[in-house]
Amino acid sequence: MESGKILLNNTAPPPAGFFYAPECIKLQHMNFIPIRAYDNYIYANMRLSMLQEHDINCHLKDEFTVTIDPLLNPAIGGIKLMVADAQVERAQQILNDAELEWLQTIPCPACGQKTMRKEVLVKEFPGFWGKVKSMLANGEEREIRTVYVCGSCGKEFKELEDNS
Repeated sequence: MESGKILLNNTAPPPAGFFYAPECIKLQHMNFIPIRAYDNYIYANMRLSMLQEHDINCHLKDEFTVTIDPLLNPAIGGIKLMVADAQVERAQQILNDAELEWLQTIPCPACGQKTMRKEVLVKEFPGFWGKVKSMLANGEEREIRTVYVCGSCGKEFKELEDNS
């Protein structure tokens, strides 16, 4: 017998130099899709842990590059939260639910009511040169901004402070 051979369908312990590989284990290529990008490794790891607690197959891409050299963040698109394609919808739902739950605890900085909501604003640039200008400024062909809007007073905020 040669060293390093694979034994199939064997219930006995493998002899020295062999390892056991049942036929039922099939290696398959998994596609991972980026669902979020972060510029801070702490937030990225918090979201990663949240998904892993819900048995979502995920990992962070470019975490070490952005952490070591933050100036590369715009060039590579931040720390990407990668999720197995079969679990993308469930992962999105978990993250969205967590964010909604968090927003319900944050009072509006202007009126103090706890009616904040998140809005994502997308601005498309017309024509070739508009897209080139946007690529240079934003790293994408369109500008995507996130704002928080109070449901009571209607004021918009770029960021919210968690005072809890």
